[in-house]
Order: sequence, then C-alpha cells, then structure tokens
Amino acid sequence: MLRKIIVLLIVIFTGNTTICPDAMGWQEMKLIAEHVKVDFSLFPTTNVWEKKICSPVLDSPNKRNYRTIITNASKNEPNFDGKYRIVEFGMGSGIQYFFIIDLNTGNVYEGKFSSSGITYSLNSSLIIINPVENMIWEDNDAVPLWSHIEYIKWNGQEFVGLLVINWFIQDDEWR
Repeated sequence: MLRKIIVLLIVIFTGNTTICPDAMGWQEMKLIAEHVKVDFSLFPTTNVWEKKICSPVLDSPNKRNYRTIITNASKNEPNFDGKYRIVEFGMGSGIQYFFIIDLNTGNVYEGKFSSSGITYSLNSSLIIINPVENMIWEDNDAVPLWSHIEYIKWNGQEFVGLLVINWFIQDDEWR
C-alpha cells in the first residue's frame, strides 16, 4: 500500500510557508482551502469606464487566433476592475483561459490558464484562479496533482501575485 504525502505550499507575497503533514487527505486539504478568505473589497477599483466601445487591439498571433471571442466580448460592458472585460473560454481537456480587454483603449492582455475557472468582480482588481468553490473534491481521493488556488491582483499592465495554495502529491515510490 502506497503512503501518500501531500505538501501544502502557501506563498504570500515574498514569504514562504510550507505545511507538510504525514497523511493529509482530500478532506483536510478542502478544509484548509475553504478557510483562506480573500475579500474583493480589499482591492477596490479606481478605474472608470468611459462608456465607449473601442475595437480590440489584436497585436499577437495568440490574440488573432481568438479574434471572434475577443471582438464579441469587447462589445459588452465591463465586468472587471471598472473598465475591463474578462472573456473566458475553454481550451479542451478541462483547461480554461482568459483575456482582459481594456474597454477604454481596446488593449487586450493575455490572461492565465485555469482548471476550475476564475472569479472576479466589476468593483475589484482581484482575480481568483481555481476558486475553492469550483474545485472538484472526490470522496476518498487525493487532491489532483495539478490543483492550485491563485490570488492575483491586476495592476493595469500585469498580474501581481498575492497568494498561491499549491498541492504537491507524492508517492513514497517517487522519491
């Protein structure tokens, strides 16, 4: 019988904290993840939408590959950080991706991959990748190796990492 070891790595800003229990299963991991609360109101927006629609700037091959998705999304009102529109879409095999469109300028920014979607707010610059409420937790099963929850702040040009909860699952035989 293989003994599973699950390492919970929490990265807050530049500090690292590692919790390495002997035998933590999915129930314990879920309990920890559910108790990490980051409030959207801690990262309020200062951006204002000018109520105009700009054509999206498709200045890279990847953005041009998703021209229809981006163009259609840019015709809608903001749904993130005051003046931005996030457009999410599936890429197959349970993987999602998103772009951020600045509705005032038409600039399109590359997003990140997720496996359980993202959560965001019109009134906040915070994005939660793979929020715990979207995670699939299975009875008597370990948390999947690829699982992580990521809290990031959008500064208008790039993402600023705030917190990552990452699971590393190892079998004794892998060492």
